[in-house]
Amino acid sequence: MKLRQIPTLLGVTVALSVVANGAVITLDNLDIRSGGVFGHDAGVGTPAAQQGGSGTVQVNGAAPTNVNTAANPLDIVVTYSGLNLDGDASANDVVTFTLRLAGTGARTMNQGVDAGFGALNGLTLSMLSVSGTTTDLGDTIVFDGFTQLTVAKGSSTANTGTVDVTGFGESAQGASLVTTGGVFQFVQDAVDFAGPVSSVSFSNTVSDGGTMVARSYDLQFSTVPEPSVALLGALGMLGLFRRRR
Repeated sequence: MKLRQIPTLLGVTVALSVVANGAVITLDNLDIRSGGVFGHDAGVGTPAAQQGGSGTVQVNGAAPTNVNTAANPLDIVVTYSGLNLDGDASANDVVTFTLRLAGTGARTMNQGVDAGFGALNGLTLSMLSVSGTTTDLGDTIVFDGFTQLTVAKGSSTANTGTVDVTGFGESAQGASLVTTGGVFQFVQDAVDFAGPVSSVSFSNTVSDGGTMVARSYDLQFSTVPEPSVALLGALGMLGLFRRRR
């Protein structure tokens, strides 16, 4: 009995080793504005809008422009290529995802996203959909969550601003911004989440002048390996073994 069980378990072990080779990638500093996507980490993939692509970054179904776009919700579709999410040597994986910014007054502008000039109250950021499989292994690409978010303030005078940033399932964290005046300044403050969070909300905005915007986001993606032929075969062997017992 033991001699028949050993090769069966060995087959399962080998099969699992075949599929357990996915990677985790974080797209850092994904900077969304009315003009498109900027500020990404060039060492990890390339958003198609900055490859000269047409219509691959869309704001509510239209190509991005430098004109403010207000809607509730705002859906921003982004395609990223040049990723390595199946853990092989080729950075040839592509993912398309839709970010949703919802809330009264939600809009994209040339500095970022806000809920009306100088305010972020009631704005919620979430991932609406993700589409993509790795090129070589056919693994499904999934969104793990947001790991960091940056809030920014722009002003040519001395101003302060604060806002509470809450990752889903976590406690609120305060972002604080100060401009000293004299010349136009654009200051930023990053909020790190304890773990990848599925959504982020903003509340308690206090600002005595200048803009307040959600500026950039860190997004973590990983893969769910598809069952391989080896795994299916091993499971079949295990089932046959159990029936014979």
